Amino acid sequence: MDHQTRKLLISSLLLVLCSGCQVINTGTETRMDEPMLSVSFENAQAENLFAKIIHGTERETHVKKRIGTTSASLYSRTETVAFNAHCNDHIHAMDKNSDLIISEKEADDYYRHLLAQGEIKSPK
Repeated sequence: MDHQTRKLLISSLLLVLCSGCQVINTGTETRMDEPMLSVSFENAQAENLFAKIIHGTERETHVKKRIGTTSASLYSRTETVAFNAHCNDHIHAMDKNSDLIISEKEADDYYRHLLAQGEIKSPK
């Protein structure tokens, strides 16, 4: 192997290892059979804030098995919480009095908390 080919091979290998390369990733959803809670909203503002929270946050994902590192792995298997379960988790955290009616204050307080924690995408 000549020097130029060896240099190209090493550069390619370093690029793959440093770029977050993943060869095989399998994912499944958990809590699939969980029905969404029947929730109502005090007003349209509370409903809009709820929608921003649900669509602005990532669903909880757990790495169950990995061969390699986080930046370069040959195989990883993840489990992600299903959409209904994702919504229910936020409903439980938001609905302080557990009456399944989301008030504007409950939604606003929770939205501000998530923004402060960096868990939700900032509005544009």
